[in-house]
Amino acid sequence: MSIDLSASQKKQLVRILKQISLGCDLEALAVVNAEGIKVAFFSEKGTDPDLLSAVSSAILSTGKMVSNNLAHGDLEQVLIRGEEGFTILASADEYILIGASRDLHNVGLAMQVIKRYVPEASEILSGH
Repeated sequence: MSIDLSASQKKQLVRILKQISLGCDLEALAVVNAEGIKVAFFSEKGTDPDLLSAVSSAILSTGKMVSNNLAHGDLEQVLIRGEEGFTILASADEYILIGASRDLHNVGLAMQVIKRYVPEASEILSGH
């Protein structure tokens, strides 16, 4: 599916991103396509959505290659953790669900909450 989503689909995706944010206090959330083009974005802290989208696409592509080459099965998530924050990338079929925060105390919770919403986001993106 192209990124030409209906207004209803975009609204549903933003609703999901807000629900994820409430569930684990992430500062920035996005859905991007495999090429790194932003489909939906939600942030309360002024994160650059284009930078987040482009970098995440490249990282997820590398993660998929590693997962396939090492026979780990289909890639579910990639975690990038630095001294002052983290970013989680979750594969949602042909799209990427991204969450980022500076609060290192909720990494595990954020991974679980994002994983819980991937199927719903995938369903919206597929048009069902």
